[in-house]
Amino acid sequence: MLYSKSRAITVLTLALCAALASSAFKTVAAAAETTNVVKARVAILGGGMAGIIAARTLHEQGVEDFVIVEARDELGGRMQNFALANGAKVELGPNWVQGLGEGATQNPIYTLALKDNLTSVFSNFSDLATFDNHGPVNMDKELNALDDAFSAYLAAAGERILNQQGDLTARAGLSVSGYKPRTSLDDAAEYFTFDFEFAEPPEDSSFIASAENNNFTYNGFSDENNLVVDQRGFKTIAQTEAFKFLNKTDSRLLLGHTVTNIKYTSTGVTIQTKDGPTIEADYAICTFSVGVLQNDDVTFSPPLPAWKQEAIYGMNMAVYTKIFLVFNTTFWSPTQFQLYADPSKRGYYPVWQSLDLPTFLPGSHVLFSTVTGRESIRIERQSDEDTKVEMMAVLRSMYGQNGTQIPDPVQIHFKRWHSDPLFRGTYSNWGTSYPPAVFDNLRAPLRTRLWFAGEATSFKYFGFLQGAYFEGMNAATNIVQCLRGACAATPSSASQHAVVPACGKTFLEEDGQLALGR
Repeated sequence: MLYSKSRAITVLTLALCAALASSAFKTVAAAAETTNVVKARVAILGGGMAGIIAARTLHEQGVEDFVIVEARDELGGRMQNFALANGAKVELGPNWVQGLGEGATQNPIYTLALKDNLTSVFSNFSDLATFDNHGPVNMDKELNALDDAFSAYLAAAGERILNQQGDLTARAGLSVSGYKPRTSLDDAAEYFTFDFEFAEPPEDSSFIASAENNNFTYNGFSDENNLVVDQRGFKTIAQTEAFKFLNKTDSRLLLGHTVTNIKYTSTGVTIQTKDGPTIEADYAICTFSVGVLQNDDVTFSPPLPAWKQEAIYGMNMAVYTKIFLVFNTTFWSPTQFQLYADPSKRGYYPVWQSLDLPTFLPGSHVLFSTVTGRESIRIERQSDEDTKVEMMAVLRSMYGQNGTQIPDPVQIHFKRWHSDPLFRGTYSNWGTSYPPAVFDNLRAPLRTRLWFAGEATSFKYFGFLQGAYFEGMNAATNIVQCLRGACAATPSSASQHAVVPACGKTFLEEDGQLALGR
């Protein structure tokens, strides 16, 4: 997600506290090669941010008998970079450290980035050139109107929370806040503020959840965003953290094994992999995306109960696609961002970003456009050549008469996230009519043995890397308590939603969460 403008919203300020303790578990995961069975106390399914932080938390608590099962040949999840033909490496997945913060309120993702000296550049969203299909156009009026309306939107959402009123669509929230787009320029301004952040339009998004999600990161940490341009890749922060307690040949690291079935009972979890080992564990943490769970790419035995299925299908899985073009020359505006208002189709190659800037990737001649939602899915289903033709038509119209001199790119590249069975999208988005109790069920463990973690299970930070970070830590901490036979409720300083069972007692949401009237 990506939204950097500072906003004010009247909500309760809540603190996250972690209850971590020591453990005596120090056995190493044992593999029985003759039966191709790997046994461990804890199996972590997925090697993205949530899985790595879950493993780190177990290690910190003295639990060394765990395995990480990852389908790809490296850790990092969606944190993937790609080397273009000219040698420049670009980020296909997450690209920003969002909401930097400092001191006690520093975003943990930023903390990792600083520790690893990750190269990133401040994103200035005001460094923006605006266009329609006839060339440059002034959108100051539309952008300022949207800016004012969004401030009112956040304040109105805060009032609804305090008054315990029900949720609305984000479209309704914008309307009651005075924003009613009537022109293609209005649509472009709205897209840049909303869709570019949540990867779905206001009609498909929750009014209250979108406002709180914005507030927790950009007021809770800070409104600053940095674009990662490190040629080692954003994945560096995840891999470096993992290899502080693992080595690259560690028997607990099971790379290249795709999970096909998860069997859970009241005494343990058995994980089947494609052409790989069977893992038998006392506990498991499933960090697969909501999109994967929605598409039945992994089956469960017994089938997931109705309450869990409703929670999974009730959460939206958004798609955010960056399409990279490489040219032999740089002809575009020297601004960080370019915003295009198509006359007939909202969200049609609307946001463009240059990487050929002094502090980014100078001399790379790389320009990329971002599309989201249904437009991402449409583009995934057509050929790269068709996409290139569409993009070049837009670029040539943006630059008017000068556009006729624009050359074709020498390369186009993008990742088809929605089609990839390991991801089925990019990150979650909270839709309307998704009650807190149903969200609780998304996070809830099955038979106290199979736990779920990832950005989608984060009340505060769904869609953000920090959401995956905190949720991995939370699930592992609860399992450590269960291993000790003391599965107590997670402490909370806030009013709570409905609770669900955890090891015979209670399992609460993230520390410091605020119950909403959804």
